[in-house]
Amino acid sequence: MKERLQDAAYTVTVMSEADRYWFKREFCDLRHGKDRAVLVTMEKTGWPSELFDQNLPWNISVEDRKTRQTWKLILMSLDGSPKLCFERLIKGAEGAKQENFSLSYLPDWVLEELTQIALEMQQREMDEDGEKFVLDLVKKAKEEKALAKEKLSAKVEEMGIGGLHHILSTTRGDERGSFREVARFPEIELLTGYDFVGKQANHSLSTYGILRGFHVEPWAKMVTVISGLAVSYLIDCRPRSRTFGKMVKVYLGYGTTPEGEEVKGGALFIEPGIGNSVLTLSEKMDYNYVVDDLWRPDTALYAVNPMDPKLGVPWGDYVPLDKIIRSERDQNSPSFAEFTEKIKNLKR
Repeated sequence: MKERLQDAAYTVTVMSEADRYWFKREFCDLRHGKDRAVLVTMEKTGWPSELFDQNLPWNISVEDRKTRQTWKLILMSLDGSPKLCFERLIKGAEGAKQENFSLSYLPDWVLEELTQIALEMQQREMDEDGEKFVLDLVKKAKEEKALAKEKLSAKVEEMGIGGLHHILSTTRGDERGSFREVARFPEIELLTGYDFVGKQANHSLSTYGILRGFHVEPWAKMVTVISGLAVSYLIDCRPRSRTFGKMVKVYLGYGTTPEGEEVKGGALFIEPGIGNSVLTLSEKMDYNYVVDDLWRPDTALYAVNPMDPKLGVPWGDYVPLDKIIRSERDQNSPSFAEFTEKIKNLKR
Protein backbone atom coordinates (compact mmCIF):
# COMPACT_ATOMS: atom_id res chain seq x y z
CA MET A 1 0.00 0.00 0.00
CA LYS A 2 1.31 3.42 -0.96
CA GLU A 3 1.38 6.23 1.55
CA ARG A 4 1.87 9.79 0.28
CA LEU A 5 3.46 12.32 2.63
CA GLN A 6 4.12 15.99 1.91
CA ASP A 7 5.89 18.95 3.47
CA ALA A 8 7.64 22.11 2.24
CA ALA A 9 10.64 20.21 0.88
CA TYR A 10 9.50 16.86 -0.51
CA THR A 11 6.49 14.90 -1.53
CA VAL A 12 7.32 11.41 -0.29
CA THR A 13 5.59 8.23 -1.42
CA VAL A 14 6.18 5.04 0.58
CA MET A 15 5.38 1.46 -0.40
CA SER A 16 6.26 -0.09 2.95
CA GLU A 17 5.60 -3.73 2.10
CA ALA A 18 8.09 -3.51 -0.79
CA ASP A 19 10.61 -1.17 0.92
CA ARG A 20 10.25 1.40 -1.85
CA TYR A 21 10.46 5.17 -1.43
CA TRP A 22 9.96 8.08 -3.83
CA PHE A 23 11.14 11.59 -2.94
CA LYS A 24 9.98 14.38 -5.23
CA ARG A 25 10.55 18.13 -5.20
CA GLU A 26 11.09 21.13 -7.46
CA PHE A 27 13.62 23.79 -6.57
CA CYS A 28 16.07 26.30 -7.98
CA ASP A 29 19.74 25.30 -7.93
CA LEU A 30 21.05 28.70 -6.83
CA ARG A 31 24.64 27.84 -7.69
CA HIS A 32 23.70 27.73 -11.37
CA GLY A 33 20.40 29.63 -11.37
CA LYS A 34 18.76 26.51 -12.82
CA ASP A 35 15.34 25.02 -12.05
CA ARG A 36 15.30 21.32 -11.20
CA ALA A 37 12.42 18.86 -10.91
CA VAL A 38 13.94 15.92 -9.05
CA LEU A 39 12.61 12.45 -8.36
CA VAL A 40 14.77 10.19 -6.15
CA THR A 41 13.79 6.54 -6.04
CA MET A 42 15.05 4.04 -3.44
CA GLU A 43 14.29 0.31 -3.28
CA LYS A 44 15.79 -2.23 -0.88
CA THR A 45 17.30 -5.25 -2.67
CA GLY A 46 17.78 -7.57 0.29
CA TRP A 47 21.56 -7.73 0.05
CA PRO A 48 23.45 -7.09 3.33
CA SER A 49 24.41 -3.43 3.64
CA GLU A 50 27.60 -3.97 5.64
CA LEU A 51 29.43 -5.28 2.53
CA PHE A 52 29.35 -1.83 0.95
CA ASP A 53 31.58 -2.52 -2.06
CA GLN A 54 30.56 -6.11 -2.72
CA ASN A 55 26.83 -5.85 -3.27
CA LEU A 56 24.03 -3.41 -3.90
CA PRO A 57 21.74 -3.28 -0.84
CA TRP A 58 19.67 -0.42 -2.31
CA ASN A 59 18.70 0.51 -5.85
CA ILE A 60 18.93 4.30 -6.09
CA SER A 61 18.17 6.61 -9.00
CA VAL A 62 18.16 10.41 -9.17
CA GLU A 63 16.19 11.93 -12.04
CA ASP A 64 16.12 15.61 -13.00
CA ARG A 65 13.13 16.04 -15.27
CA LYS A 66 14.16 19.56 -16.26
CA THR A 67 17.50 18.49 -17.79
CA ARG A 68 16.17 14.99 -18.66
CA GLN A 69 19.06 13.26 -16.92
CA THR A 70 18.88 10.19 -14.67
CA TRP A 71 21.70 8.89 -12.48
CA LYS A 72 21.26 5.25 -11.42
CA LEU A 73 23.47 3.38 -8.95
CA ILE A 74 24.85 0.12 -10.36
CA LEU A 75 27.39 -2.54 -9.37
CA MET A 76 30.01 -3.31 -12.03
CA SER A 77 32.87 -5.77 -12.23
CA LEU A 78 36.12 -3.86 -12.83
CA ASP A 79 39.40 -5.80 -12.98
CA GLY A 80 37.59 -8.79 -11.51
CA SER A 81 36.27 -6.89 -8.48
CA PRO A 82 32.80 -5.42 -7.85
CA LYS A 83 32.62 -1.63 -7.78
CA LEU A 84 29.79 0.81 -7.19
CA CYS A 85 29.29 3.12 -10.17
CA PHE A 86 26.55 5.24 -11.70
CA GLU A 87 24.80 4.86 -15.01
CA ARG A 88 23.75 8.16 -16.53
CA LEU A 89 20.94 8.39 -19.06
CA ILE A 90 20.42 11.62 -20.99
CA LYS A 91 17.37 12.12 -23.20
CA GLY A 92 17.80 14.78 -25.84
CA ALA A 93 16.60 15.87 -29.26
CA GLU A 94 19.08 13.46 -30.84
CA GLY A 95 17.88 10.47 -28.80
CA ALA A 96 19.04 8.86 -25.57
CA LYS A 97 22.67 8.53 -24.47
CA GLN A 98 23.74 6.08 -21.81
CA GLU A 99 27.14 6.05 -20.10
CA ASN A 100 28.69 4.55 -16.98
CA PHE A 101 30.81 6.62 -14.57
CA SER A 102 32.70 6.16 -11.35
CA LEU A 103 31.24 7.78 -8.24
CA SER A 104 33.75 10.62 -8.62
CA TYR A 105 31.75 11.98 -11.58
CA LEU A 106 28.55 12.50 -9.61
CA PRO A 107 27.66 16.21 -9.82
CA ASP A 108 27.77 18.15 -6.57
CA TRP A 109 24.04 18.87 -6.77
CA VAL A 110 23.32 15.10 -6.88
CA LEU A 111 25.48 14.54 -3.79
CA GLU A 112 23.71 17.41 -2.04
CA GLU A 113 20.32 15.98 -3.00
CA LEU A 114 21.24 12.53 -1.65
CA THR A 115 22.39 14.15 1.59
CA GLN A 116 19.02 15.90 1.85
CA ILE A 117 17.26 12.56 1.26
CA ALA A 118 19.17 11.00 4.16
CA LEU A 119 18.14 13.93 6.38
CA GLU A 120 14.53 13.55 5.25
CA MET A 121 14.62 9.85 6.12
CA GLN A 122 16.02 10.66 9.54
CA GLN A 123 13.40 13.32 10.27
CA ARG A 124 10.57 11.02 9.19
CA GLU A 125 12.09 8.09 11.13
CA MET A 126 12.17 5.97 7.99
CA ASP A 127 14.52 3.07 7.22
CA GLU A 128 17.76 3.53 9.24
CA ASP A 129 19.71 1.16 6.97
CA GLY A 130 18.66 3.20 3.94
CA GLU A 131 19.63 6.45 5.61
CA LYS A 132 23.05 5.06 6.57
CA PHE A 133 23.63 3.61 3.10
CA VAL A 134 22.90 6.95 1.43
CA LEU A 135 25.26 8.83 3.77
CA ASP A 136 28.00 6.21 3.24
CA LEU A 137 27.48 6.48 -0.51
CA VAL A 138 27.84 10.27 -0.44
CA LYS A 139 30.97 10.02 1.72
CA LYS A 140 32.54 7.48 -0.64
CA ALA A 141 31.69 9.57 -3.72
CA LYS A 142 33.26 12.67 -2.16
CA GLU A 143 36.42 10.71 -1.30
CA GLU A 144 36.69 9.39 -4.87
CA LYS A 145 36.07 12.87 -6.26
CA ALA A 146 38.83 14.36 -4.06
CA LEU A 147 41.31 11.69 -5.22
CA ALA A 148 40.36 12.23 -8.86
CA LYS A 149 40.88 15.99 -8.57
CA GLU A 150 44.41 15.40 -7.26
CA LYS A 151 45.22 13.63 -10.54
CA LEU A 152 43.96 16.36 -12.88
CA SER A 153 46.24 17.15 -15.80
CA ALA A 154 45.88 20.91 -15.20
CA LYS A 155 45.35 23.34 -12.36
CA VAL A 156 41.69 24.34 -12.25
CA GLU A 157 40.38 27.34 -10.34
CA GLU A 158 36.75 28.05 -9.49
CA MET A 159 36.16 31.73 -10.11
CA GLY A 160 33.41 32.51 -7.63
CA ILE A 161 30.58 32.05 -10.13
CA GLY A 162 28.93 28.63 -10.32
CA GLY A 163 29.78 26.99 -13.65
CA LEU A 164 32.86 29.14 -14.37
CA HIS A 165 36.31 27.53 -14.21
CA HIS A 166 39.79 28.82 -15.10
CA ILE A 167 42.01 26.04 -16.48
CA LEU A 168 45.78 26.47 -16.32
CA SER A 169 47.73 23.78 -18.16
CA THR A 170 51.48 23.68 -18.75
CA THR A 171 52.98 25.00 -21.98
CA ARG A 172 56.06 23.03 -23.06
CA GLY A 173 58.51 24.19 -25.69
CA ASP A 174 61.75 23.42 -27.50
CA GLU A 175 63.57 24.61 -30.61
CA ARG A 176 60.54 23.64 -32.73
CA GLY A 177 58.05 25.79 -30.83
CA SER A 178 55.64 24.91 -28.06
CA PHE A 179 52.77 22.59 -27.14
CA ARG A 180 49.89 23.07 -24.71
CA GLU A 181 47.11 20.66 -23.81
CA VAL A 182 44.31 23.20 -23.45
CA ALA A 183 41.80 21.01 -21.56
CA ARG A 184 40.44 17.50 -21.20
CA PHE A 185 36.67 17.40 -21.55
CA PRO A 186 36.23 14.43 -19.17
CA GLU A 187 37.98 16.48 -16.48
CA ILE A 188 35.54 19.34 -17.08
CA GLU A 189 32.71 16.91 -16.48
CA LEU A 190 34.43 15.57 -13.36
CA LEU A 191 34.61 19.09 -11.93
CA THR A 192 31.26 20.43 -13.07
CA GLY A 193 28.95 17.48 -13.73
CA TYR A 194 28.16 19.22 -17.04
CA ASP A 195 27.89 16.91 -20.05
CA PHE A 196 30.01 19.02 -22.40
CA VAL A 197 29.96 17.70 -25.97
CA GLY A 198 31.42 20.11 -28.52
CA LYS A 199 29.24 20.80 -31.57
CA GLN A 200 31.07 23.74 -33.17
CA ALA A 201 34.64 25.07 -33.03
CA ASN A 202 35.25 28.76 -33.77
CA HIS A 203 38.23 31.06 -34.25
CA SER A 204 38.42 34.84 -34.26
CA LEU A 205 41.40 37.09 -35.03
CA SER A 206 41.46 40.50 -33.35
CA THR A 207 43.84 43.44 -33.32
CA TYR A 208 44.72 45.84 -30.52
CA GLY A 209 41.71 47.50 -28.90
CA ILE A 210 39.01 45.23 -30.28
CA LEU A 211 36.37 44.50 -27.64
CA ARG A 212 33.90 41.64 -28.05
CA GLY A 213 31.02 40.97 -25.67
CA PHE A 214 29.39 40.63 -23.28
CA HIS A 215 27.98 37.60 -25.10
CA VAL A 216 25.52 35.42 -23.20
CA GLU A 217 24.55 32.75 -25.72
CA PRO A 218 22.47 29.81 -24.41
CA TRP A 219 25.27 27.26 -24.64
CA ALA A 220 28.36 26.17 -22.75
CA LYS A 221 31.77 27.00 -24.16
CA MET A 222 35.44 26.34 -23.71
CA VAL A 223 37.51 29.40 -24.68
CA THR A 224 41.25 30.01 -24.96
CA VAL A 225 43.69 32.48 -26.50
CA ILE A 226 46.34 30.72 -28.58
CA SER A 227 48.40 33.80 -29.44
CA GLY A 228 48.45 37.35 -28.13
CA LEU A 229 47.08 38.65 -24.84
CA ALA A 230 43.56 39.56 -23.76
CA VAL A 231 41.65 40.54 -20.65
CA SER A 232 38.27 38.91 -20.13
CA TYR A 233 35.47 40.13 -17.87
CA LEU A 234 32.67 37.70 -17.09
CA ILE A 235 29.31 38.37 -15.45
CA ASP A 236 26.64 36.08 -14.06
CA CYS A 237 23.47 36.90 -16.03
CA ARG A 238 21.27 34.16 -14.54
CA PRO A 239 18.57 35.96 -12.50
CA ARG A 240 18.05 33.03 -10.10
CA SER A 241 21.73 32.38 -9.41
CA ARG A 242 23.06 33.27 -5.96
CA THR A 243 25.92 35.14 -7.70
CA PHE A 244 23.62 37.00 -10.14
CA GLY A 245 25.33 40.22 -11.25
CA LYS A 246 28.75 39.20 -9.93
CA MET A 247 31.65 40.04 -12.24
CA VAL A 248 35.16 38.58 -12.37
CA LYS A 249 38.29 39.28 -14.43
CA VAL A 250 40.94 37.00 -15.90
CA TYR A 251 43.78 37.32 -18.39
CA LEU A 252 44.18 34.82 -21.22
CA GLY A 253 47.01 34.23 -23.68
CA TYR A 254 50.69 35.10 -23.55
CA GLY A 255 52.42 38.25 -22.37
CA THR A 256 52.73 40.67 -19.47
CA THR A 257 49.61 42.21 -17.93
CA PRO A 258 49.35 45.91 -16.97
CA GLU A 259 49.92 44.76 -13.37
CA GLY A 260 53.22 43.15 -14.37
CA GLU A 261 52.00 39.55 -14.17
CA GLU A 262 53.34 37.07 -16.73
CA VAL A 263 50.54 35.07 -18.41
CA LYS A 264 51.17 31.77 -20.17
CA GLY A 265 48.05 30.24 -21.67
CA GLY A 266 44.88 29.60 -19.74
CA ALA A 267 41.37 28.58 -20.75
CA LEU A 268 37.84 29.10 -19.45
CA PHE A 269 34.90 26.74 -19.19
CA ILE A 270 31.72 28.83 -19.18
CA GLU A 271 28.26 27.41 -18.55
CA PRO A 272 25.15 28.90 -20.22
CA GLY A 273 23.96 32.19 -18.77
CA ILE A 274 27.40 33.59 -17.94
CA GLY A 275 28.31 36.56 -20.11
CA ASN A 276 31.87 36.83 -21.35
CA SER A 277 33.82 39.62 -22.97
CA VAL A 278 37.34 39.87 -24.33
CA LEU A 279 39.50 42.93 -24.99
CA THR A 280 42.67 42.57 -27.09
CA LEU A 281 45.78 43.99 -25.39
CA SER A 282 48.40 42.86 -27.93
CA GLU A 283 48.99 43.79 -31.55
CA LYS A 284 47.09 40.65 -32.63
CA MET A 285 45.14 38.03 -30.72
CA ASP A 286 43.85 34.60 -31.79
CA TYR A 287 40.78 33.47 -29.84
CA ASN A 288 39.51 29.89 -30.13
CA TYR A 289 36.38 28.44 -28.58
CA VAL A 290 34.28 25.28 -28.70
CA VAL A 291 30.52 25.39 -28.00
CA ASP A 292 28.02 22.60 -27.32
CA ASP A 293 25.36 23.83 -29.75
CA LEU A 294 25.24 25.18 -33.28
CA TRP A 295 25.08 28.90 -33.98
CA ARG A 296 21.68 30.26 -35.00
CA PRO A 297 20.52 33.81 -35.77
CA ASP A 298 18.43 34.29 -32.62
CA THR A 299 21.55 34.08 -30.41
CA ALA A 300 22.19 37.74 -31.28
CA LEU A 301 19.54 38.51 -28.65
CA TYR A 302 21.85 37.26 -25.90
CA ALA A 303 24.26 40.12 -25.22
CA VAL A 304 24.93 42.85 -22.66
CA ASN A 305 26.52 46.20 -23.46
CA PRO A 306 30.07 46.16 -22.00
CA MET A 307 29.98 49.97 -21.72
CA ASP A 308 26.97 49.90 -19.40
CA PRO A 309 27.97 52.62 -16.88
CA LYS A 310 26.31 50.74 -14.02
CA LEU A 311 28.66 47.81 -14.57
CA GLY A 312 31.65 50.15 -14.38
CA VAL A 313 34.14 47.94 -16.20
CA PRO A 314 37.43 49.94 -16.33
CA TRP A 315 38.21 49.25 -20.00
CA GLY A 316 40.19 52.50 -20.19
CA ASP A 317 42.76 51.06 -17.76
CA TYR A 318 43.81 48.62 -20.47
CA VAL A 319 43.22 50.45 -23.75
CA PRO A 320 42.45 54.17 -24.24
CA LEU A 321 38.69 54.45 -24.71
CA ASP A 322 39.08 56.23 -28.07
CA LYS A 323 41.09 53.23 -29.33
CA ILE A 324 38.48 50.59 -28.43
CA ILE A 325 36.65 49.14 -31.44
CA ARG A 326 33.30 47.35 -31.13
CA SER A 327 30.85 45.76 -33.56
CA GLU A 328 27.53 47.42 -34.34
CA ARG A 329 25.78 44.56 -32.54
CA ASP A 330 27.79 45.07 -29.35
CA GLN A 331 27.30 48.84 -29.46
CA ASN A 332 23.53 48.35 -29.66
CA SER A 333 23.33 45.68 -26.98
CA PRO A 334 21.07 46.41 -24.00
CA SER A 335 22.26 47.37 -20.55
CA PHE A 336 22.53 44.65 -17.91
CA ALA A 337 19.20 45.70 -16.38
CA GLU A 338 17.47 45.74 -19.80
CA PHE A 339 18.93 42.36 -20.69
CA THR A 340 17.76 40.86 -17.40
CA GLU A 341 14.22 42.10 -18.00
CA LYS A 342 14.30 40.71 -21.55
CA ILE A 343 15.36 37.27 -20.31
CA LYS A 344 12.61 37.23 -17.70
CA ASN A 345 10.02 38.07 -20.37
CA LEU A 346 11.33 35.35 -22.69
CA LYS A 347 10.85 32.75 -19.96
CA ARG A 348 7.28 33.73 -19.13
